[in-house]
Amino acid sequence: MASFVIVAEDGSYPEGHEMSFPELSADSVRLESYRHEGDYVVLHFESGIEMAIPESRVQRIVTRVQVTP
Repeated sequence: MASFVIVAEDGSYPEGHEMSFPELSADSVRLESYRHEGDYVVLHFESGIEMAIPESRVQRIVTRVQVTP
């Protein structure tokens, strides 16, 4: 179960989402985390791959907070 989803104009990026980056010879790497950096939301994938999305294209970020009993 994903603990976050980045919803952008071009689609959704839930934690665990798999993408290919042929420019970097990377097939099927999984989204692990994200961070805010200036005017961008930077998505961190396996193998050290990062993809920056302009903040203006991000519609919302949904997170799941773990509640401990």
